[in-house]
Amino acid sequence: MSAPVSKKTTSSVKRAPRPKAAKPAAKPAAKSATTLPAPSVDPELERLRAMLGMLYDNNPDSVCFSDSSGALFMNPAAQQMMNLPQTGPNTGGIDTWTETYGLFLPDGKTPYPTADLPMTRAILKRETVRDAELVIKAPQLEKPKWIIASAVPMPNNQAICVSRDITERKQLEQDLEQRNQELAVQMRENTDLIERLRLAVDELSTPVLELWDDILALPVVGVVDTVRSARMMEKILSEVVSRRCRAVILDVTGVDVIDTSTADRFIRIAHSIELLGAECVISGVQPAVAQTLTDLGVSFRGLVTKRNLKRALDYCISRQPQQAGHRGNVT
Repeated sequence: MSAPVSKKTTSSVKRAPRPKAAKPAAKPAAKSATTLPAPSVDPELERLRAMLGMLYDNNPDSVCFSDSSGALFMNPAAQQMMNLPQTGPNTGGIDTWTETYGLFLPDGKTPYPTADLPMTRAILKRETVRDAELVIKAPQLEKPKWIIASAVPMPNNQAICVSRDITERKQLEQDLEQRNQELAVQMRENTDLIERLRLAVDELSTPVLELWDDILALPVVGVVDTVRSARMMEKILSEVVSRRCRAVILDVTGVDVIDTSTADRFIRIAHSIELLGAECVISGVQPAVAQTLTDLGVSFRGLVTKRNLKRALDYCISRQPQQAGHRGNVT
């Protein structure tokens, strides 16, 4: 007889779970007829774009760009030069540029005509402008600035302008110009002083002395060139006429060197004096000078020559009428 099966035993036996049915794989969604493929990006173009942006932002020179609507964009260097906050573009239009930024002609007084601005010419006239000078006298600047600007037209009525601050250079040029003017004034003053000194030296180097009644002496010292001989002749002839003298002593004691041309000048002076009715006596010819004149074949033939000034004066006095008085003493 089989043993009875316990209910507890039967009830403690668990059934294995049923495997869940696998979910059917989702069907791929059909492509929409309006979906476009993603545009391809050219790496070289992106590299050039990044490079241009870097050059625009980090360029030490002022760079301004204007589009067809007249909106003006400035890089950081331009905003710093103008002492402007870093804001968006100026959308006021071309007509406002001169007044907004205080732009003047190089004289610093005349407002720059808007139509003649480098950027305006590049936009409206499609001209390339090189090295145009402007003065900026904007209220936000402590002192005026000189800039030099170049503008180039771009497609679609756009333009770009690059400018550089040349204030220090212009200040140096103005200082140099002022210094040159001061030097010119000083040079004129020095020239006038030199001319006065020259006249004084000529007066001292060509003295006409009255030794006796109607007797004049012209002592000569140093080199006698063409200019000096002309002044000597002019002065002595003038004195001969004004004082109505009878004799002139041409003393050459102070002349160490006499060549052919110098001797010829003395002869001309002597003959000019005689043409005015006065007698000319040459005194003080040094031995070396006499030897040189002999070697050169130059002579004072026809002229009276004496050893020194005293003998020449004695000769001239002896030639005067006995009734003539005297106004000098001979030592």
